[in-house]
Amino acid sequence: MIVEERSIRSGLLKFTSYIILGILFVATIYPLFWTLMTSLKEYRLILKDPAALPSLSALTLHNYGIIWREGVSTFFFNSIFITVCTVIGTLFLSAMAGYGFARFKFRGSDALFLLFAMSLVVVAPSIMISEYLLLHFLHLLSTRIGIILLYWSGTAFGIIMTSNAFRGVPQDIIDTAHIDGCGEFTVFLRIAFPLIKPTLATITIFTLVWSWNTLIWPLLILQKLGQQTIIVALLGFLKGQYMVDWGCLTAGLSIGFLPMLVGYFFFQKYFVQGLTLGSMKG
Repeated sequence: MIVEERSIRSGLLKFTSYIILGILFVATIYPLFWTLMTSLKEYRLILKDPAALPSLSALTLHNYGIIWREGVSTFFFNSIFITVCTVIGTLFLSAMAGYGFARFKFRGSDALFLLFAMSLVVVAPSIMISEYLLLHFLHLLSTRIGIILLYWSGTAFGIIMTSNAFRGVPQDIIDTAHIDGCGEFTVFLRIAFPLIKPTLATITIFTLVWSWNTLIWPLLILQKLGQQTIIVALLGFLKGQYMVDWGCLTAGLSIGFLPMLVGYFFFQKYFVQGLTLGSMKG
């Protein structure tokens, strides 16, 4: 009798969990699906019934052609370049600093690590003026290298994650590599670095989403025509004098969220494992 009650409770719990997960899945996917479908509709059909799905015969790439001719391709590749440089730089800077904190002890290392950890609670707008003035002093405004260096400065999260992950690398592997004649940089690059792939994948996803979606810094720093990222460029479709071209706007949004979806699906198998490895070791 007790076994049957437990079985019923377990079944109800699973059923409830599936229902909740299904609702969350629909709530997450539907906005993306609606955006994609709207981008494939003619403007008159959007105004007629915004929520209706277009028929197969009514699907059109006209909106994509318009925004591509308007120069969205340039802004898209600007975003790709800035995001790729940001992700690669963040990974290597975080990994090298994290390896240093995990492997070496020096005077003030604990205080310096604590300083990095404390920087995570700093409210970004509180230091924006000083960061902007610093870029102005270095003559890096209206340059891609300026915004990339600014993004690289936000590596505290990656340093903490990689440091904890490197502490989980068995010391015997490191010692064996040294006995075989490997230098410290070789041990880092060829042995320790590949062993924390899940953590690196987690940092990649967070950095990709953050750098791709950031609006305020590209809007402030990239002031020359043709330098803007796609997120900034999409603001132009919201500035119509009398109406918003929802077809072109949703087409631009569809192009905009594509890299994030690709990046997430490519690294998602490491995501949860990386969060666990990078936060619980130490």
